[in-house]
Amino acid sequence: MTNRIKRFLIAGLSAALVNLFFMVLFVEVFGFTTYFLKNVANILSIEISILYHFVVSRVWTWHDAPRKKGRNLLGQFISFHVVNITGMIIRIITFAVLDKLGMYYILNVTVGICFAAAVSFFLYDRIVFKRDIQ
Repeated sequence: MTNRIKRFLIAGLSAALVNLFFMVLFVEVFGFTTYFLKNVANILSIEISILYHFVVSRVWTWHDAPRKKGRNLLGQFISFHVVNITGMIIRIITFAVLDKLGMYYILNVTVGICFAAAVSFFLYDRIVFKRDIQ
């Protein structure tokens, strides 16, 4: 396993923990307990974890990728989000279906995270951070 993949997995795990933390915070502390509010909590938690993951990915996982500044950084940030849109859609649909089937919300979020991570590494490496293949 390459060092980059290890960093990706660690960064992804920490982003997943951020996602789960905010999901629990919204549900358990703020009372997002209805079907609708749990789905809102899921969307908010996903977005917060994506923001966190972008920073960690850029600074640590792909530290050797070309540095973007100004408008280029904004473009990189947008492309990071675009790559995540597919994963978000899959996670939102999966969460809604599995929640309707009665799956415990933390397990449900974890299943969605695993689906989304399956394709993320390649897309981040080749589309977002555009690292040269060596």
